[in-house]
Parts: sequence; structure tokens; C-alpha cells
Amino acid sequence: MQNRLLGIHMIVQNEEHQLARCLDSFKPIGSECFITDTGSTDRTPEIARHYGATVLHARWEDDFAHARNISLPLAGTEWILCLDADEYVIQGLEELLDYLPKVHKSVSRLRITIENQIGEGAGESVVFQPVRLFRAHQGYRYAGRIHEQLVRGGAKDDGKQEEGDPDINDFFTREEGWIAEHEPLAPLRLVHDGYLPSTIAQGHKPLRNLKLLQRELADHPGQPFHLYNVGVTYCQLGHIKQAAEAFTESFLHTPLHAPYRSTLVRDYAKVLLAMGRYDEAHGLLAGEIQRYAEYADLHLIYGEILEQQGLEERAYKSYARATDCREGFDGADLKGESKAEIRGIHQQAIEQTGKPDSVELREGKSFDEVQQEPAQMERHYVTDVGCDSYKAYTSMGRLAQKRGFLQESAHLYSLALSSEITYAPAWTGLADVLQQCGETDESIAETLLAHWKEHSKKEGSKKEDSDPSVITYEDDLALVVYALASSGAYGQALNLLHGDARNTRIEHEDYLYWMLCANRVSDALQYVQNQWSEEHRAGVNLQPEQRLDLALTYWANELSVSESFMAAAEPQEREGWRLLNDLLDTGKRVHVEDDRDGKIVHQTLQAATELSKNIWIRAVQTGQLAFARMLYEKVAAINPEHHENGVHSRWLAAALYRQGYTMAAAELLIQSMSQGDMDADSLFYLGEAVYAKGHYDQALILFQQALEKDSEQRQASAGAAVCYMQLALGVIRQERTRSPADKVLMAQQTVLEQQLRTAEGIPWRTVFCARERRNQLADQAHFIMHDREG
Repeated sequence: MQNRLLGIHMIVQNEEHQLARCLDSFKPIGSECFITDTGSTDRTPEIARHYGATVLHARWEDDFAHARNISLPLAGTEWILCLDADEYVIQGLEELLDYLPKVHKSVSRLRITIENQIGEGAGESVVFQPVRLFRAHQGYRYAGRIHEQLVRGGAKDDGKQEEGDPDINDFFTREEGWIAEHEPLAPLRLVHDGYLPSTIAQGHKPLRNLKLLQRELADHPGQPFHLYNVGVTYCQLGHIKQAAEAFTESFLHTPLHAPYRSTLVRDYAKVLLAMGRYDEAHGLLAGEIQRYAEYADLHLIYGEILEQQGLEERAYKSYARATDCREGFDGADLKGESKAEIRGIHQQAIEQTGKPDSVELREGKSFDEVQQEPAQMERHYVTDVGCDSYKAYTSMGRLAQKRGFLQESAHLYSLALSSEITYAPAWTGLADVLQQCGETDESIAETLLAHWKEHSKKEGSKKEDSDPSVITYEDDLALVVYALASSGAYGQALNLLHGDARNTRIEHEDYLYWMLCANRVSDALQYVQNQWSEEHRAGVNLQPEQRLDLALTYWANELSVSESFMAAAEPQEREGWRLLNDLLDTGKRVHVEDDRDGKIVHQTLQAATELSKNIWIRAVQTGQLAFARMLYEKVAAINPEHHENGVHSRWLAAALYRQGYTMAAAELLIQSMSQGDMDADSLFYLGEAVYAKGHYDQALILFQQALEKDSEQRQASAGAAVCYMQLALGVIRQERTRSPADKVLMAQQTVLEQQLRTAEGIPWRTVFCARERRNQLADQAHFIMHDREG
């Protein structure tokens, strides 16, 4: 029996893969359902009828509002819920049926919560609260070809404006503003997954949306709401420059009270950040954060911008403010000592910067006073999940770790995991900082497992028949395993897969990579032979890095890769694989000359050379340095021209440097300088290595040479600036030894030290995490490939 309280209204086209899931989620309440089909060529209408829906057929007019309005007059229920086929209920359906009869008669529109998934992992979703529920037969209809808005009255189907009705565009900023800020929130939560990356990659929806938006702008030139959505669509298509232009134009003309304005500010700042336009982004958010003080996303983005500008103390403070934006948050979820510890770090950040970045703080109010002041108007922001909790804590943990507050960093990562146990960056950060603290791999594994078991006990206590001592979500233990591997504790990760996590599903390719990194090459070969399918052993349907790992497994065991493996390679690489396979076959002698024309075919040699670059990188990543050296020597023998010019040395040095083998890389780079021209990256790496030794004058020369090669290299530019400051500071300190009481010198030193701290905070140096830190301590002497005494 259908309920007469709530009816579902949808428009669909070719949704046979989504529709059943959506309708299944509403099946328990037996709702009246109208589905307007706009031209499906698949089983969509049949599926809809199977669920008892009334199917209406309409021609698609490139107008979402027109299609939505078709079913509204037919409603036989008190309330209408408008849905899309790629949405489904996850919470609150029964509560909604109890809630609706209690809604006061003066309220005719309600918001619901929608979680828009933009990725598969934790935190990869955006939560917003649109008006989707409204009373039937109250004059409501939709307006707008795309991103249609609920209005009362408005244009008729013939496009003419009803007498006495305001302009439709006004509703985007006036009526919808009132709705978004003041309509009650119903207890219904949906998930929308129609904009996952896999869907976006197909390009159909964004291109369709762009077409409709351009038509809207042709009818209403300069309309800021449509310009904003054009920017969003360009982001989905990966056209960041065009997105920034659209956001800029929209921002200039959007009224302050427009309901979408806060989201526009957020997305505009994100695009400016992605484009490296940090000063513009800073200028935008420095003002807008005061207007949207409770918007956690803005504080998080502002922190990221400040980090890029080297303002680490202020960035930390911005992240901390994001955690204070949590709805109903009063610190109750933190233990007393945790609150005190966080407060200590936060206070230190405020004291160190001396530059409060809000009007209230500049007026002399304390941070606590500012945070305790009630907001003038309740706002419902479109927000990325976790910005006010685990994402902010993780960012704070990363900054604390960078500045050497390792215990505090570990605590912040733990807080992040307490908020969201499946957030991979927090697991990775915790494993990394524990390794930096000097913990053994066994100790790191124990700590990570303890966190997971504590969470499992909490989850188990919620279930009557659960044993709280048992880890309940074995698949999610993969997060612990991956965190151990990310910190370079490959042996512990592999051991865990034979212990507590033995039932955890790990991709075959990851398992193979970890065994290579742990130097268990014979075990890796056995694993491939026993666990991999014949198709995978032939390299079919493997990603490029996975193919490299498979080849490394055979070569590290002094075996050749199979002919079927080479046949499955890309055509342009196939002969290169054959040549390298022959080079590495100890029982084969490869002749440099070809019987036909007296030289190796150019294309084959070129393919082998390019392929060897990727193999060197992967061999260094997996720690197979002896193999990398052997391949280096063999490729140099068949391609002496590249070797004499230092091309191979530069390639290999770059791979070594990025993986933390800095001394071995520096030796190769010095050799390369004597052999031929250096590229910008090589000059930067060598300059950074010299800078780390405190030779600022020599580092400056190398950074300047890198900029001559590539004037856009931001890292070299920042490095040069820091070197100038270090040299100037050295001069001032030397002068102060002669005139220790000189106040001018003292003031100059103080200013320069502050500027240097900011410049050093800019992320210009290569980041070495746990795996690279381990490699920096490893024995690298065997990789020196020239006579040190010659």
C-alpha cells in the first residue's frame, strides 16, 4: 500500500545500472513514484515499472527544469522528494516518515543531506544540504536548463513570465538564499556517486553540462550563478585556467547574500592554489574567512596556501581553527591532556607569528574570545568531509613533524585516526613520524595495530554478539599494512600478512613490489610462479610499473623474461625489451653491430635507452641498486654517445636522489658535470646537496645555473633566495662579533632571521619521508662509478 505522505519524482535517461539501487533504497516505505523518461534506449522504463513507478515519456529539450516540472502536477502525496537515479538512501528514511507529519504548516520546503562521492577513499566526498523536499500543489516548480532551482511561480512552459512574478534570476540570489539559510533540515541522508572520477573521465556529463550552461549564459549574459557552474564544469574537465576565469567573473558579480557564494569562494581558492597563484589566493581568503568564520574548508585551504608561502605558524593556526568549526564541537571528544597539548602547540604558533590574521584579533581580542562569539547567521556550507576533523589534524601533524615536534605530531595523527580510522594519510603520517622518532619497525607495527584494535573494540561493543577483542574489519587492516610499507618497514608489512592480517586482501602487484623492496627476490619469484595467473606472468593487462616489477623479479633472479612477456609489451617498446633482455642474459653476448647495416637499428637502441630510464628508476625505488648499476654499465657500453655526454648519469642520479641516496647521486652528478651539459633538475639536486652541507655560496651558483636552464623552476628560485639570506646573515653575524652592542645590526639580524624562517618554510626542498631517510643512512659507497683518485 502506497503512503500518501511522501512521493518520489525523478527524471531519467539510460539509467539501467543505477535505477534499481535507488528505488530499492526507498522500497520499505512504499512511496508513490513518478519517473519521467527523456528517451532511454536501455531497460530503464522496464526497471521503473517493475518497482511500481508511473513512467512518463517526454522528449529531451535540453532543459532539466522542464523535465522535472512534468510530474509535479500529478503528485498524489502531501510531500514531493526530487531525486536523481545515481542517488540512494543511507540513513533516516523511517525517521523522515515520523518527522514530516510534525512539520508546521507554515513550512513548505525542507533541506536534506547529500554526500557527493568524488573518490573511493575516506574523506573523498562533499556534503551539502539542498532543498529537495517540498509540499505538493503549493505553486512550486523548477527554473533553469541546468542546476535547476526550486521557485514558487515563475515562467510557464511557454517561457513567458507569470504576471506579478519576480525575475527568475532573482531566485538564484534572493529566494534560494532564504531557502538555503533558513529551511529546516529533514533527517534524510543520501549518497550521490554520479561524479566519481571514473564517470567524469568519460566526459559525457561535464560536456553536456557545459553546453547547457553556455545556452543559459547566452540567454542571461553574465549571470554569476551560471558562471560559477561553468567554472565547476571546467574543473571536472581538467581545464583549470578556464575555471579560474569563470570563477573570477562570477566572484566579481555575485551578491554577498547569494547562497552559493561561500562555495564559490572555496572553489575559487582551490583553483588559485592549484595554479600556484598563492598571493591571489591569500588575498581572497584573508578577507572572506572573516565573512565565513565557521567554514572549515576555507580555514583548511587557507592553511595550505600559507604553507606554500612559508608561513608555517600561521598555517598551523588556520588548521587548528578548522577543527573548531565542527558542528556542536566543544572539545568534549578530546581528553583533558589532549586539549592541553593541542592548545600548547597552537599557542606557540600564535606567539611565534606575532601576526594575527583576523580583524577581531587585531582589535585585541583573544583567540578564545573570537571563537566563542556566536555566528550572526546560521549557515549550511557545502563541505569536504573531514575538513573540520581528521584532515585538519593530519595537516597539523605534518607541520608539527616538519618543525621537529615529533611527539605532538604523533598525537595529532592519532587524533585524526580517532575521528576517521580509515583515513590513509593519517596512518601513513603516524608510521612516518614513529620511524623518525627512532622506533623500531616492530614497535611501529605494534603501535599501529594497537590503534586499530582499540577502534575495533569500540566497533565491537556496538554489536550485541561481537567479541570486542577481535579485529572486526579485516579488510581495513590493509591500511596498517600499507602504512608500514609506506614507512619502509616492508619486512614487518609482509610478516603482518602472515599473522594478524593474514586474511587481508592485498593486490598481488603491491605484494610483489614489497618483496622486491625487502630484497626477498627469490620469494618474489616463487610468489609470481605460484600466485599469478599465466596471463599476468606474461605481463598482460599490467600497468607499466607492474610490468617493470615483474621483469625485475626475473632479472634479479638471473632469469630472462619470456617471449610472451615481450610480445605483450607496447609495440614501440617491444624491441627495446628484447635488447635489454639479451643484455642481461649472462649466457648471451650482444654484438653492438648488426650484420645488415653495421649498426644497431636506431629505433631499437632508442627504445632500449628510454626503457632503461624507467627500469633504473624502478630498480632504485625497490632498492635493487646492484642491478641498477649492472644495467647502467651494460647500456653505457652499447650507447657510448649518451654515456660520454652524461645523459645516463643524470638519469640515474635523479632517481637515486629522489629516493634518498643523496651521496651516491651527488657523486654521479659531479661526474656528469665533467662529461657534459647539466640540465636544470640535476643542477638543483646538486645545489640542494651542497646547501645541506652549509656551502651556501657554492649552492647559490648551482641554483643560479639551474635558473639559467629553466627560469620557471620555483624550487631553484627559492633556493637561491635562501642562499642570499644565509650569506647576508653570515656577514651580519660576523660584524656583530666586532660590534656586539650595535642596535642596528641586532635589528637587521632579527628581521633577516624571521625572513629566513619564512623562506625556509616554503616547500622548495626535496621532501624525504621514512623510506628516503632510511636510504640516506644506507651504505652507498658501492655506487661511486668513477676513480676517486684518478
